[in-house]
Amino acid sequence: MKIENRKMNGDFKVSEELTLNGTVGGSAIVTDKGLLVLNGVISQDLILEKGSKAELFGTVNGNIYNKGGEVRIKGAVNGSIYKDAGIIIIESDAKINGKIY
Repeated sequence: MKIENRKMNGDFKVSEELTLNGTVGGSAIVTDKGLLVLNGVISQDLILEKGSKAELFGTVNGNIYNKGGEVRIKGAVNGSIYKDAGIIIIESDAKINGKIY
């Protein structure tokens, strides 16, 4: 698994197994077969495409759009969660400050 310890400006696309210990200045898109383990902050939205996975220990300051992936939330979401398809697992210590659709 690749590990990134930095700030990324703009939108960011994940197409491999990646642990992010930093900040994404825009939105993050996880593509098919991509895995994002977030220990940092996504400034805007998190988008999960079909066949993707994400584990959130950090914070998403926008919305989560699940289009067929699997997301496990242990951190904070300061927006809403939209599930078109896929799986959403919200741990008991997670903080969701928006609505779930």
